[in-house]
Amino acid sequence: MEHMYSNKAHISRQVATALLAGVSIFIIAILLPRFVISGTVPRLMTTHGLELILSVLAIAILGRGRFAEYGFCLPRGGHRWLLVAVWAPLLGIVATIGVLGLGGAGNPVAKSLSFPQIILFIWISSSIIEEVFTRGFLQGHLSGLSGKYVKLLFWRVEWPVLISAAFFGCMHLVLLVSGADAITTTVTVLFTFSLGLMAGYIRSLTGSLVPAIVVHFLANVGGLIGGIIYTIICILTGGSPPGM
Repeated sequence: MEHMYSNKAHISRQVATALLAGVSIFIIAILLPRFVISGTVPRLMTTHGLELILSVLAIAILGRGRFAEYGFCLPRGGHRWLLVAVWAPLLGIVATIGVLGLGGAGNPVAKSLSFPQIILFIWISSSIIEEVFTRGFLQGHLSGLSGKYVKLLFWRVEWPVLISAAFFGCMHLVLLVSGADAITTTVTVLFTFSLGLMAGYIRSLTGSLVPAIVVHFLANVGGLIGGIIYTIICILTGGSPPGM
């Protein structure tokens, strides 16, 4: 009985530490640069650099350097995760069409970037660094809850996956600070929460961040494809691109 209470106390400390560190990283790396640095590209570079450094430091200090347990390893279990990953682009397509179809203006940060910058900062950099933060440090530090599930609609979701996905979705409320409209922000939060569930499940399945990064990348690419599809639909049905 004493061992059981000790184990529960240990898990509670893990959860509290993970969330406190996660919120601290979010404020320092993601929220603060929005107010102290001007220019979209310098702000993104600062955010990504700080987010990566602080996440790695959190794993090194709070995780005692056990990087393999935080996803820094090759995936196990073969390529079963690819069956889930193929749905990631569709998720991005639906999200973008949802934003534009409901009258949202889209992500103002992404719209201010050139196509090469979108590839570098959103497709590549964000996919890697956000996964290191949320599925690497946060989900990894919640490993004490692995094997414990919660019913979410028709699915059973592990607590570490759910918490990291919810945190990931809420991170994107920062869009409101960037001037995004309510529709864009709401759909983006729902999209990133869903993406977090998918990436978190694959992270849990394979034990590695690599498949989660691939899924994140594919979903971001799907977002651009969704914009192209929506533009084509508007031209075919209305004779002009959206917003014209």
